[in-house]
Amino acid sequence: MLKRYRYRFTLDKHGLRDYDVKNVGYVFESSSPEDAIRRVNKVLKDYKFSDKRLSFYAREFLEAVAISAQTDLYEEEECC
Repeated sequence: MLKRYRYRFTLDKHGLRDYDVKNVGYVFESSSPEDAIRRVNKVLKDYKFSDKRLSFYAREFLEAVAISAQTDLYEEEECC
């Protein structure tokens, strides 16, 4: 059976506006749960040290991706 990752589902069903998708587009290129967490942290760090701001919805989306990816990692660890 093909495993469907939660973080991938979160990325596919995001519901963000085009403006927010453009701001967090780097996260959509994630290839694994580890990569997703790394990309979320990079986007948050980049916006923390710049004068740009993320919308509330973009921050909530990034948090959801990180939580989903962490859950996927935890389940992989439990499984094997």
